[in-house]
Formats: sequence, structure tokens, C-alpha cells
Amino acid sequence: MKRRTAHVTTEDPMEILKKLWRGELPLYITFWFFGMVIGTVVSFFVNKYALQVQKLSDASRVSCLMAALFYTGFLCVALWRSAENYQGAPLWSIGARFYSAILLMSFVSFAMEIVKITYNT
Repeated sequence: MKRRTAHVTTEDPMEILKKLWRGELPLYITFWFFGMVIGTVVSFFVNKYALQVQKLSDASRVSCLMAALFYTGFLCVALWRSAENYQGAPLWSIGARFYSAILLMSFVSFAMEIVKITYNT
């Protein structure tokens, strides 16, 4: 039985981001670490600070949303590309692409609603 081991690296963070963007990181790392762990932190930040802090100006609120939207877009592209490069069962590749598309559409919809509420349009 083949055993997986975690790869610990001291690689330059920019190189990791480049590999992430090109889909060269394994699908499980892209999905679980960058999608779930980092995505949850981004979501928490947006929910806690951009939506609930009353002292935040409208411009700051929209800036937070735009930064989160940028990350979400970046993640969706990285996840899609990683799924294209995935050599395992097709179910995981298809599932990752489906998740990527739904994630982007739902976040864009969410951001548009927040902008509408913020500017009362």
C-alpha cells in the first residue's frame, strides 16, 4: 500500500502562488488548504469586519468585498486548473470544477447585494 507523506517546503511564497495560479499544486492542497482553510478565514473577515462593523466607511466596506472577490476569483481559476491537471478519479476533477463555478457565482451575487444595500440602490 502506497503511503502519502506531507511535503514540507521552504519555497518562496511567490513561487507557491505562481504554482497555485497555474494549477501545478495538487488538487487536495488547492481545495482543502487554499479553498477551505484560507477561504474560511477570508469569509470570516468579510462577515465580521466588512458587514458588521458600523464604523467602517462605505468605501472601506466595498474595498474589503473587492479584495475577497479578487481572492475568490484567483482561487476559482487555481482550482479549475488544478482539477484539469488532476490524474485521479474523474469524479474529483468534475466536483472541483463544479464547486469552483458555484463558488464564483455565489460570491459575485453576494457582493452585488452588499453593494446594493450599502449604496441603497
